[in-house]
Amino acid sequence: MAKRSDSTLTGSARVASKAAGVTARAADAASRMVPGAYFRDRTVLIAGASSGIGRDIALTFARMGAKVALLARRRSMLDELAEAIRKEGAEALPLAADVTHRSELKEAVARTLTHFARIDVLVNSAGVALPGPVEIMPPEDVERMMSVNLMGTLHAMQLVLPAMRARGAGNIVNIASLAGRRGMPPLGGYCATKFAVVGLTEALRVELFGSGVKVSLVMPGVIDTPMARDASGAGILKNLPESIPLMPPQWVTWAVIAAVVLGLAEIDVPPGAVVMEKLAAFFPGLTDAAFALGNRVLDWLSTRG
Repeated sequence: MAKRSDSTLTGSARVASKAAGVTARAADAASRMVPGAYFRDRTVLIAGASSGIGRDIALTFARMGAKVALLARRRSMLDELAEAIRKEGAEALPLAADVTHRSELKEAVARTLTHFARIDVLVNSAGVALPGPVEIMPPEDVERMMSVNLMGTLHAMQLVLPAMRARGAGNIVNIASLAGRRGMPPLGGYCATKFAVVGLTEALRVELFGSGVKVSLVMPGVIDTPMARDASGAGILKNLPESIPLMPPQWVTWAVIAAVVLGLAEIDVPPGAVVMEKLAAFFPGLTDAAFALGNRVLDWLSTRG
């Protein structure tokens, strides 16, 4: 009888332990539903955090409870952003580094791991666009864009992956572009870099299948950022604001959030845009003609302005 009693007690203890575990998980899940707590205790590293899309992503993750590591070249802008985040009660670590310099990025990742102990999410939003016709584009412009847009993304991914693999969990979100699915003037060089980011990301996603680390692509159209406005001011796209409405950075931010929360492989901004581009690939001649006509109309409008 004593043996049966011990067995019964052991079984009861197991049930109680399981019930306590379920209750704890339920309580944790419920606490994350409190406004500003969804990403509590998670660390997000944002490359290109000083302005535009990256800045908005950093602010939004912080407001949702995340600890944010802010990486960019401009220290003064990072310090200002970090202070704004701290005033809202969140943790922020400014990291002045150039994504084209692997050694600087390596040190920034190491500092993040030392300070926060982990990196749950990496968002690669650093980018540069130098518009110009392919026929006369300076090769150094393409090299510059490749260094930032492609190699910066590669460096960041490779440097955070060991820690993510060791934990068997993590999210990498690369912000590419609709220009990474369809080449168009006067952004031929920029398109080339984003095509490369798309291919790199898709390959890594397959490599990491089953590892617990998820890799996502966010594919925005033309977003209202300093980069877009600088490009328009260069004389190449000066009619862009009138001809194509600029989307707010918040649209990209919520695409990044959705990619992390839902584990999406790819998300377009606006939704469905890449599908249209893929359909257009079935009729490349007609698509080329349409783009060529549109480009000439914009050129004509620019000479009239």
